[in-house]
Amino acid sequence: MFDLHAPQPKALDKLLSLQGKTAVITGGSRGIGKQILTRFTEAGCKVVFTGRSLEALQAVEKEFKDKGFDVACFQADISSVEDSYKTIDFTVKKYGRLDILVNNAASFPFCDALSMTEETWNKCFDTDAKGTFFMSQAAAKEMIKEGHGGRIINFMSTAALNPTGPLIAYGAAKQAVWYVTKTMAQEFAPYKITINAATPGATMTEERIAAFSGNGEQMQQFIKQSGNAGLNFTENVSSLNPSMLSGLLEQAMPMGRTGFPDDLAKAVLFLVSDMAEYITGQNITVDGAQSIQNPMGAMMNRIQGGGAETFSQTDNDEPNEVSSNSIDGAIAGKWSSSMDTPMGKNTIEFDLKVNGNKLDGTVSLAGNSADIEKGQAADDGITFLFKMKSPMGKVKVKVTGRLEDNKLVGEIKLPIGTSVAYVADRI
Repeated sequence: MFDLHAPQPKALDKLLSLQGKTAVITGGSRGIGKQILTRFTEAGCKVVFTGRSLEALQAVEKEFKDKGFDVACFQADISSVEDSYKTIDFTVKKYGRLDILVNNAASFPFCDALSMTEETWNKCFDTDAKGTFFMSQAAAKEMIKEGHGGRIINFMSTAALNPTGPLIAYGAAKQAVWYVTKTMAQEFAPYKITINAATPGATMTEERIAAFSGNGEQMQQFIKQSGNAGLNFTENVSSLNPSMLSGLLEQAMPMGRTGFPDDLAKAVLFLVSDMAEYITGQNITVDGAQSIQNPMGAMMNRIQGGGAETFSQTDNDEPNEVSSNSIDGAIAGKWSSSMDTPMGKNTIEFDLKVNGNKLDGTVSLAGNSADIEKGQAADDGITFLFKMKSPMGKVKVKVTGRLEDNKLVGEIKLPIGTSVAYVADRI
């Protein structure tokens, strides 16, 4: 029989409190997991957090204990079912109960479909899908045994909502997580266990901030640590300006910034609190509207893994037709322009060669040089393409221009559809 009596409303200051609760956070020694650990402990929760690196775990444990928080680390690989159950057993022995599980740990391999190996696929699914399922199973069994209900949060990804470049295994595994979440929400509801998903978009962890704000070598190291399994990233990534990619990423975000770990941590805190006691089987997407507009997916899919020479960018496929009159020698030679762009201040240089209506030469941007392709020149202007290197491969850029008062004036169309004006002086 349904309970027709409304529960007594709790005071507002009690709704977000986790006093007396115990939580497990997988992948809790860095990034989003560590920030969730911060929010949980601030709310009064006792926390066991896991990871693979014992040294990293112990360092974080000491950091939080020095602040007076009751935490314990546990070395575990959640791709192992045995480790999943050992984590829950350790938590109950340590604190006497289990109220909350946050499945944050994940494998994140960059790999396209043609390059995918069985090893890479299995590693991703073992951690992201299988690991999430069996950690949830182990936690639910304990919560049911204790009889007080509980909260389970599974991390999804916008890569599971829309194809986002070379993340086929990751996106597929996270889609499996979403099915698991909905199915378990139905099954566990009678036991007052809620299970929901949190979906981050592009999120700047400490490691990513270091990569995007440092030099190309730091970006290269970050890419390797992220699990590059099948993409031939640009051969001289160490010479790139990471601010270029950072600016493109910022432009792809409708709110004008990426997410940060605390954006996710606050959403998770809400979902595990009494504020959300009647919410289950749902997904909260924390991405600043990225997945709604999804320009990032479009941009990533334009980026050709392995330096492929075939492009399909909207509006950047072919230069516009120009008039048939040949341009005079005034356009030929070297030009330079300093621009304030979404990627910061950058200098672009053109070395133009004209033969009738044909335009050849080179372009230099952010320390990288590229040949002009499909260049056309006439008395009313120039138009051409070039391929700009990025840590993710090559992207196609379209340039138009005309002579005005001995200056070359025009637009540079970036891969995400943003145009940047330039005024170039002859070198």
